[in-house]
Amino acid sequence: MKRTHLLSMMLFPVLILSGCASAPTEPSAQVTATPAPAAPVARPEPQIKPQPRDVIKEMAAYLRTLDHFTVRVERTTELILPTEQHLHADQSMVIAIQKPNRMRVDFQNISGGRQLFYDGQTFSLYTPEKNVYASAAAAPTLDGTLDLLATQYRISLPITDLLVANPDSRLAQNVTSELYVGRTLVRGVVCHHLAFQTPDLDWELWIEEGSKPLPRRLALTDKSVKGAPQMMADLSDWNLAPQFSANFFTFTPPQNAGKIKFLEQVSTAQRSKAAQ
Repeated sequence: MKRTHLLSMMLFPVLILSGCASAPTEPSAQVTATPAPAAPVARPEPQIKPQPRDVIKEMAAYLRTLDHFTVRVERTTELILPTEQHLHADQSMVIAIQKPNRMRVDFQNISGGRQLFYDGQTFSLYTPEKNVYASAAAAPTLDGTLDLLATQYRISLPITDLLVANPDSRLAQNVTSELYVGRTLVRGVVCHHLAFQTPDLDWELWIEEGSKPLPRRLALTDKSVKGAPQMMADLSDWNLAPQFSANFFTFTPPQNAGKIKFLEQVSTAQRSKAAQ
């Protein structure tokens, strides 16, 4: 797994004009009593524990079979203040993928939301409350765009390493130790619990047991930062057969929307001007 500072993972792409939108409200609906879902039936603990990398490879092979999907990610990131006080920040997002090169992310939190669009050529970030957006050229592949977002624009999704074409290869980078912890429940789903170490990160991954080995939880501990802050992301509400409209991944600026620049673009322009 690539080393990623947890604090930088919290940073949204920073627009010159920042703002937060109110989280979308759900339509009202009549609530009726429904029977409680049946408890999951766990298989007996295997006598021979699976090898962690084999479980990762099964997950990666299954993810490669998915042409399109959506998943909800709920992330908690630990922040360490100069006073060494630890705080926790929560954020929710829904990620939609259509291979080979379409992505949309709807960010939601108590202070508002933003939308990220990638259509194979450009990516755009829109802040509805301020009705402003920024756009930039993207890579022609999803892998390339995810790396571009993280390295140049500081937009790092918590599950980037699971969205690339070969997550098993990405996750195996710099691993110095691995452990099959056991089987456990994540939100009622029986999962394999795996643990890995790199020189800078301790990370854990929970993968659903059975014929659909979907990732269900990811946890990171950044040992390179004082205090070793942590990040945990739960992956739920997987939809493996979503119906996307023709323009779902294309950003069309609303009426009177203002176009602004990413700070990265401004910094580049300032450096170029200073060099003249």
